[in-house]
Amino acid sequence: MTRELRKRGIEADLLIEKFQIEGSFFSINNPLDHDKSLKEFPDWMKVQELKPGFRKLSIIKSMRKYDIIHAYQSEPVNAMLSGKPYVAQSVGDDLRKYAFRKSISGYLLRRAYQKADQFVYVWPILKPFVEKLGIKNALYLPRQWDAQHFSRETIKKSEEKTLRIFISTVEWWALKGNDQFLRAFARLCKEKKDVFLYYVDWGEDSSKARALLSSPEVREKVEIIPGPIAREKMAEYMEKSDILVEQFNSGSFTRMGIEAFSFGIPVLINLDEGLHKSLHGDCPPVINAKNEEEIYSKLKQFSNSKDSLYQMAVDAQKWVQKHFDLQKNVDRYIEIYENILRR
Repeated sequence: MTRELRKRGIEADLLIEKFQIEGSFFSINNPLDHDKSLKEFPDWMKVQELKPGFRKLSIIKSMRKYDIIHAYQSEPVNAMLSGKPYVAQSVGDDLRKYAFRKSISGYLLRRAYQKADQFVYVWPILKPFVEKLGIKNALYLPRQWDAQHFSRETIKKSEEKTLRIFISTVEWWALKGNDQFLRAFARLCKEKKDVFLYYVDWGEDSSKARALLSSPEVREKVEIIPGPIAREKMAEYMEKSDILVEQFNSGSFTRMGIEAFSFGIPVLINLDEGLHKSLHGDCPPVINAKNEEEIYSKLKQFSNSKDSLYQMAVDAQKWVQKHFDLQKNVDRYIEIYENILRR
């Protein structure tokens, strides 16, 4: 987002703490890992290691240097205390969990959402939480995500008989519901269906996942890939696969879904169609499965015939280009900033 604003001549800077770009889980935030053309952090990226006792004061002091603040996660509280105009943006659990806590921090976050010059949420599943808090100045805008590694002009129609499936979602079953897919896949293997799984092994439930895939008739149909994996490697496995597995507990897709749509690969997911229609006007074309039985049924269907997967991939790519166009959405944010500053 900051990079795109600077391309438009806007003097935008990004303040980010060092821990947010380090380690396997947070490496996705590191521009050096995401964009291999970068050899060092851009000048506009202010990477800081803030001491706990002085963190809040340091951030507020930095914020006061700017005309407008775009604040994520818990930072809308500091933006509110800075006295500067600000956009508060929710990215997930900050709204779903933290804002509902009966604590000082929960109260301040709710207050910061309400007092923001504009509140923005980027995932459809956050809409009920916005309504529950009664945030009056709320606006849904699709998440900004650079899918440069997942753009291909030609979607190939698979002629291979084997149904190849790719799952790189973190094994965190309570949050993602991956266990439902793994059990369904194991059933297909035991029925000797012609299926194969590329499985990325990471997350707190990875040992349980490997146990599900350990029987001989299942193990021979699985390639275990140590995870998490880089974006380029993700694209390589998407190229090999007929279906990408997303998540089954939330009712919507993550950044991985955006990448899969951009690449042109069908996504297996539990999708709340009514919610997405209310925000986008239409739904992304996906393989929609709510539970283990539906996942099993859909996979069995496509293991017998893959013909409809090609058109679904083409339609999904068109859908994401329509709704998640980076430049169009940057235009909308600039309009928000200008309206706030005029007021």
